[in-house]
Amino acid sequence: MLHDPRAWRRLTPETIAQLPEVSAVFEVANLVRTVLYIGAANGNLRERIGAIAQEPAKLPASPGGYYVRWEAAAAEADALDASLAGYRRQHGDTLPAGNRDVPAQLRVASRRAA
Repeated sequence: MLHDPRAWRRLTPETIAQLPEVSAVFEVANLVRTVLYIGAANGNLRERIGAIAQEPAKLPASPGGYYVRWEAAAAEADALDASLAGYRRQHGDTLPAGNRDVPAQLRVASRRAA
C-alpha cells in the first residue's frame, strides 16, 4: 500500500496494484508533472486508474511515462469540482488536456509542405 497519496508516483502496473480501493480524486501528469487529467475514482481508485491507463484518448503515449497522485474524498463530486476549479484558477481558466471535451483538431498540411 502506498502511504503518501499526495506524492507523485510513476504510473506503472505495480503502482496501480498498490493503490487503495477507496473513493478519491486523482491527478495524472507527465514526466515534468504537467497535469494532464484530473478525475474521480468512482468509488475504487485502483480500478479507475487502471482503466484510465488503458484509454489512449485520455493518456496518449508520452516520453517519460506518467505519474499519479490522489487524495481520498468521501464526496468525490465536490472534491473533483474543487480540484478542477483550483486548476482553472492557476491556468487561465483552462482545463487539463484530458478533461477537455473538445476533440483535438487535426491540422492538414498543404501539398507544398515538405
